[in-house]
Amino acid sequence: MSVKPVDLNKLRSGHSNLYETVVAISKKAKRLHDDERAELEERLLPWKDMTRNPTSESESDKVFPEQIAISLEFECREKSSHKAVTDYFEHKYDYTIDKPTEKKVVITEEDDETDGD
Repeated sequence: MSVKPVDLNKLRSGHSNLYETVVAISKKAKRLHDDERAELEERLLPWKDMTRNPTSESESDKVFPEQIAISLEFECREKSSHKAVTDYFEHKYDYTIDKPTEKKVVITEEDDETDGD
């Protein structure tokens, strides 16, 4: 697995907070990964059913060539983390951080009922 360095100054140029940018990119990468994982599971579903409920003993240990081809196709795809960074640099998505609203405390002056002697 090769390491692809990312220019932090380039990341920082879009938004002032580098940490927020990295978090946004990692969340995008997680969504991409989850989508790919769901697609892989869906495409492998017919063979998963055959291995769970084999019609014969030889079918339970059988490896299907189609199953291997699908797995290799997904293995050769660009990793979701690399895709998320590339998409961010190509301005395919952006993020906004919702700032929590600050509650203002109103202090009321209570009348002092002490003797004014």
